[in-house]
Amino acid sequence: MRPISKGKAVVYCEREYLTANGKTTHGLVRHTDRYDVVGVVDSTAPAGDAGAILDGKNRGIPLFSSLEEAHRKTAPKIFIIGAVSEGGILPEGYDQAVAWALSRGLDVVSGLHYFLSDDERFASMAAKNRCSITDVRKIFRDYKRFYTGEVSKVGSIRIASLGTDSAIGKRTTSVMLVHELRRRGRKADMIFTGQTGWMQGWPHGVVLDAMINDFVSGGIEGAILDSWRDEKPEVIIIEGQGSLVHPFFPGGFEIMAAGQIHGFILQDAPGRPHLDGFPGFPMPDTDRVVKIAKLLSQQPLLGIGLNHEGLSRAKAGKVKTKLEKRFKVPVEDPVFDGVAKMADAIEELCKK
Repeated sequence: MRPISKGKAVVYCEREYLTANGKTTHGLVRHTDRYDVVGVVDSTAPAGDAGAILDGKNRGIPLFSSLEEAHRKTAPKIFIIGAVSEGGILPEGYDQAVAWALSRGLDVVSGLHYFLSDDERFASMAAKNRCSITDVRKIFRDYKRFYTGEVSKVGSIRIASLGTDSAIGKRTTSVMLVHELRRRGRKADMIFTGQTGWMQGWPHGVVLDAMINDFVSGGIEGAILDSWRDEKPEVIIIEGQGSLVHPFFPGGFEIMAAGQIHGFILQDAPGRPHLDGFPGFPMPDTDRVVKIAKLLSQQPLLGIGLNHEGLSRAKAGKVKTKLEKRFKVPVEDPVFDGVAKMADAIEELCKK
């Protein structure tokens, strides 16, 4: 992976760090090569290490109760909006935080659909204080690369990371698989498909939900072609978005079709009672999603990543055993177990 010049960044996630809406912050706490994250701000979260509070792993990133405290103790140069919202609007009260950051000359980064740089108030403040506003989705809004079919010439094994829901851990599992394969001496790369992947500094990818639909497949293919040209990886993991059966956040078919994948990993949350953010819609049956993915891709399920949300450690263990018997593939909770067994399955595919 190409090195990226880092800057000290504080991630603002007020009210959301302990919820699924904090997934951008969660991703940046776990991994980023683009920024040096020196703190997370959420006055509703407990004090302590952001990593330890997230998944029990200290990462040297403190949680702060206010921007003033974070600024005083870490002297950041960059302010990142770390929360997502339905519709991608600026969450309530976040406009004040953005104004606070710009007034102090901090560069502002946002992955929302709402473009801060189009807001005259913010644009004027940025110009006055000689700082920048980066709207990540805006970078890809006019990205137009048409599908060619050249992906068939790429020599990498390509694995799609799919899910039964949104905000379920697809990116986290993808990142961990790449790191595990690299640890084993394999050349591996991840194709990011969302704004957080760009913020993490992965060099190849697109933000799918910012693009015109006609160019989504071409964007995915183009990122794979670029990865092959630059890295010649043995394995490419393509980050999934949404779910094949999600009525609000559909996603996955273009990744499988445009990527001409050789297999897929499924991320599931058996303890989640309903689709994320939509209580009226129960979680889909895992078997149904697997059948659809196999039918669409004509390729095998290689493993299941278990999101332990709503499950005790004992219950999660029983669910893993049940899923392994049902699907005859390795099932791991990436946060607690790692992804070694799923990486084994991918390596077996490499040998064929």
